[in-house]
This record gives sequence, C-alpha cells and structure tokens, in this order.
Amino acid sequence: MQKALAPYRRLSNWLRTGSASKGERPPGVMWLLEHLDERAEAPALTAGRTPAASLYRMYEYIVVGFTMGLRTEIEFFFNQGPTWAVSSIPDPKDPDPQRYAILSVLPFYLCKAFNRLIERGLPRGSPAIIAGDAELEELRSRPVVLEREPGWAAKVPALVERVVLPGPDGGEPAEETWSRQFLEKNIVCEEPHVLFV
Repeated sequence: MQKALAPYRRLSNWLRTGSASKGERPPGVMWLLEHLDERAEAPALTAGRTPAASLYRMYEYIVVGFTMGLRTEIEFFFNQGPTWAVSSIPDPKDPDPQRYAILSVLPFYLCKAFNRLIERGLPRGSPAIIAGDAELEELRSRPVVLEREPGWAAKVPALVERVVLPGPDGGEPAEETWSRQFLEKNIVCEEPHVLFV
C-alpha cells in the first residue's frame, strides 16, 4: 500500500513546493516520450499556482500517461473554485504546435469532469467534506453554473503530422479507445480518465 501511494505523495509534495522556474514551458512531446521511463510517475516539471501552469501540468501527465497525476491535477483545478473558470484560462499561445494542440483539448475534459459534478449539485468551491444533509442541500440549492471551454481552444489548428501518444503497453492505443477530441487535432490518444469523486 505504501508503495502504491508513493507517486501521490510525490505529487502532493510537488504541488506545495514546485520544481521548475515559473514562466518556463515544459519539454515538448518527443522529449517527454523519449524520457518516458523517468517521467511516467514523476511530478510534472511545470511549477506555479495559476490556471495556465495547471494546464501545462495536465499536458505533461497526458503525454506520459500518468493518470493519477492527471486526475489529481484536475481535482486541484476544480478545488480552486469559480475564480479559476475554465473559460478564463488564458491562451498560452504556445510556439510548439504539438504542445499547443494538446493544451487546446484539455479544457474540454475539464468541462466534462467539472460539469458532471456541478450538475449533481456540487458546485465549484464546495468544501472537501460535506457535513450532513443540510450542507448538501444548501450546495444543491445554489445556481447551476456550468463550465465552458475558452474561445481560443477551438481556434488551435490540427497538427499536419499525426502524433501518437502510447497506450499503457507502450504501443499505439487500440482504435476503439481513441479520444475523439484529440483525434480532431490529429493526435492519437486514449480517452483520458478525468472523472473524480
């Protein structure tokens, strides 16, 4: 059990301390794939406590296939509350087309994960622990404000050359597992596991 929790502890520690200079962009897709063995369960290289920094960490986790890191980062973003609206994520205007294409798909998955909870009566900014039925009813009585993707995400062009992000076995994912959203950007990637709670 302790060994299974080690990646989560490293990630939690990193979220408190950071590991790279703020403002730096993470490595490109090919670098991450070439260093997959060392990056697969490691905290992301991107530091910072901003929506953009969080999005870059999600990019790193998607590329290396670190599902626990991705889901923890998505939950971290959700818990920042409505001040971190998905639609307000600034356009990173990333000069690397592969990285930019991946970044542009991630807000779709944030909306998918967050709206599922919001529609069930758990709005952004909810407490981590709900102490009884009265508090749950109060949360459910709040206006339903669904998340939307930022406008820039749809404007990012599809890649000219297809990029394949490996599946769990290290090879190309089976076609029936491909994400339609990533495929629209000419990226083969398994449908990410983004739902939590």
